[in-house]
Amino acid sequence: IIMKIAICICFSKKNEIYHHKIINNLNIIKIPKECNLSFYLVVNNNPTKLIDLIKKIITNKKIKIFILNSVKKDIPNTRNIFLLKIKNKNLDYVGFLDDDCKINRNWVFLMTNFITKYKCDIVGGPQYHKVTNLKYKKLYNILEPPNKNKQNIRWVATNNCFFKKKILDKTNLLFNQYLKNIGGSDQLFFRKLKKKGFSIMWNSKASIEEYLQVDRENYIWFLKRNFRYGYSGLIIDKNIYGKKIGYLMNISKIILLFFLSLINLFLIFREYNLIRSLFYFVKGSGRLVSMFGYKINKYQ
Repeated sequence: IIMKIAICICFSKKNEIYHHKIINNLNIIKIPKECNLSFYLVVNNNPTKLIDLIKKIITNKKIKIFILNSVKKDIPNTRNIFLLKIKNKNLDYVGFLDDDCKINRNWVFLMTNFITKYKCDIVGGPQYHKVTNLKYKKLYNILEPPNKNKQNIRWVATNNCFFKKKILDKTNLLFNQYLKNIGGSDQLFFRKLKKKGFSIMWNSKASIEEYLQVDRENYIWFLKRNFRYGYSGLIIDKNIYGKKIGYLMNISKIILLFFLSLINLFLIFREYNLIRSLFYFVKGSGRLVSMFGYKINKYQ
């Protein structure tokens, strides 16, 4: 039986410097014998450069590459273009990867084996980060979810995920456009699927690695990211549980986050605890201001 798999990578203008590396990655990715693998690259600018790059680099004839064009540049829309394109296609599995990450050569093997062995519906994996200064590695470690291998989780990010196509056939779910300037549409998407009863598990072996992003190596970027995580939290909770319950959950989470901030502040004096305290405080602040209609700038 041939497995039919389609993977989406949304290519953005801001990550253009990494696209040569990404295409190289695709060319050397290992493909199981019983697998028909296609990559859908969604671009929101002139695709000519990307087409030339593909023609120049791709020599692996087992890989099929399709380019989809997106007029709108927001992230939920580019993902939805892919979902709508494959809606009526006969596929077994689909997935998402980022356009600024090095893909594990064995990624397809690791994901297909995991989802078959553990009989789950959706699988997520870790994203590691290249840094010039190790102190920022600690910040990423605090920011990323501390999931363990084979753990059942609530949601996965679209930087590294793999799931059964039948999920889309049963739900017709798309990414929420309302979160286009905030971020978090992937969390909402998969939490809705979790609520519908689909199982989500963590595969720590199927990792990807984000290429060096020097512009993110500052405390302000990490604080802004945490603030956005908090801000989008209310919108996500309201979408999943309804307006009233969503607001009540938001208030309880604000209290919890500020409490955790205080707890970490008064733990043994270590830089790690101080950072965690600050992250909890900023995330709680994001949830707080979202209740009063404060608008934040476009997601970067």
